[in-house]
Amino acid sequence: MSIPRPDRIAEPAVELDPEVLGEEHVAEDDVAASPEEYEPEVVVDEPTREASPEDVAEQLAEVPGEDDEGPEADEGP
Repeated sequence: MSIPRPDRIAEPAVELDPEVLGEEHVAEDDVAASPEEYEPEVVVDEPTREASPEDVAEQLAEVPGEDDEGPEADEGP
């Protein structure tokens, strides 16, 4: 009995350059990769300020608590 020889490995469809094989791709200078491209443009029309307590008090909604008596409190379960 003889051991069959393996079939020949097919040639690649694309001819490979031996000088390029094994080399890591190095990107050229990419304008989009520059740090300036990723920095957001900050435009502030009005400077920020801390809210005064009077302004905040006007924005608060009145929420009834358990202690509040109202028309709902008069109704039974």
